[in-house]
Amino acid sequence: MSALSSPSAAGSSAVPLAQIIDLHLRSKSLPTHGNLSNTEEDVPTVTALHEFQHQKGKKWYSDATAYWEETENCPATVDGVLGGFAELSPPDVKGSLPFIDVLQSTFKVGNEKACDIGAGIGRVSKLVLLEKFRTVDLVEVSSRLIKAAPEYIGDPRSKDCRFMCLGMEEFDFGTAKYDVVWVQWVIGHLTDEDLITFLNRAAAGLKPNGVIVVKDNVSDAEAFWVDEDDSSVTRGREYMTKLFDLAGMEIILQRESDEFPKEIFPVPMYALRKK
Repeated sequence: MSALSSPSAAGSSAVPLAQIIDLHLRSKSLPTHGNLSNTEEDVPTVTALHEFQHQKGKKWYSDATAYWEETENCPATVDGVLGGFAELSPPDVKGSLPFIDVLQSTFKVGNEKACDIGAGIGRVSKLVLLEKFRTVDLVEVSSRLIKAAPEYIGDPRSKDCRFMCLGMEEFDFGTAKYDVVWVQWVIGHLTDEDLITFLNRAAAGLKPNGVIVVKDNVSDAEAFWVDEDDSSVTRGREYMTKLFDLAGMEIILQRESDEFPKEIFPVPMYALRKK
């Protein structure tokens, strides 16, 4: 099977993943086009997006790593990891904490161990996950940022953390370890194919009542928007949820905060389990 293919419903042949998504968006009368950030070039279909990423090859990920390793792009501060929008942190935390409360009270998610994917300096771990879970594994591709995390989190809670410098496309979750895998403002760095693989690896790493939480920007105006500087894609809602479906995931809880400024992308939260 090629890197740009996904099993067909019949299971006997391969249909390009991009084509599946394009057809799904058209069936919903939604746009299939997107844009490149630097050139504002129109990309007509998801198929064309996949071709663009395929041409970049491994540079799609190495360019992202290089971007986050550069201090000028991202100082090791809350303002830095939020792209100069430190003011988004309080409303973000305000939305995340009650979301976890519902997961733990209604969906029986435990409170032992969380995994913070794309952890940066540990903002989400410190302000959200360590408020609700006893221990947290932080996974971050930038060695510079993850080295800053223990000091940012501080004692004594940093002692309840493990700090791992690794890209999420490579991270091995193990088996039945985590109550929650938290993936915030980072899933756009994964190609569609790697996103599906990632979700299945993450699901294998969950305890029986565990969940994957994806909290990220979505585009309501177009199918996708490519940030060429940091190698990321902001997907439309239907695009994102179709990938969840293709990965065999079920959305068990969904919320969207009304605390964020209206001028930024919407930021829904999805709690996922295997179907």
